[in-house]
Amino acid sequence: MVGNVRDRTTEFLLKFGERGAVVLGAALACEPNQLGDFSYKCVQEKLAERGQSLDPKMILRSLEKDFGITETSYKSANQHWWTFLDRGQVEEALSSGEEEDPAISLIKVQAQSLDIDGVERKLSVMLKKVSLSEVDRRIFRQFSFDDLPLFVKVYNDALQYEETQEIAERIKKVINVAKSVAMRINEKGNSKRFAQEERKRENNYANDIRLPSSEDSI
Repeated sequence: MVGNVRDRTTEFLLKFGERGAVVLGAALACEPNQLGDFSYKCVQEKLAERGQSLDPKMILRSLEKDFGITETSYKSANQHWWTFLDRGQVEEALSSGEEEDPAISLIKVQAQSLDIDGVERKLSVMLKKVSLSEVDRRIFRQFSFDDLPLFVKVYNDALQYEETQEIAERIKKVINVAKSVAMRINEKGNSKRFAQEERKRENNYANDIRLPSSEDSI
């Protein structure tokens, strides 16, 4: 036997297919006790509850003898109990082998295409700059109109599924950083306009109080 328990479980599932996955799932559903993680009787009962009529004897034997995924923990004339060598790795292999909802797969693929971490880094750098150049403003404006709507769409989709909540949280962080950059740009723009208007008012005031040349002399 080669590889770790997860590798061997994957090989087991490739050999036995759906029947193997059903039996393994039934074994994992059993309540462990001092005798072991599951028994032959318990697996039979779990299979019956799920509407399965197959006999798990051969598959349970193969789990132990051929793949080294389980080992006998207790055996008597009328009972046979096993323990998993590594329950966590068995669960990981079984869950990775299950067919994923296409909608969830789509969200994951779209999230990867967005380069969430890379965009967050670029926005964070922009936010830390002492001043934003016209090039920075143009890049951010293009991001806001072209890319940010895609982030929001994937964010709303990711909120619908438990499996994609982490993606939603990552995108939310990007949106919040983008809001901070936008506020900073707006503050700078307002300050610039305020300074221009203030200079204009000062010039107007100076023109208003300046006397005509004919009145300069006494």
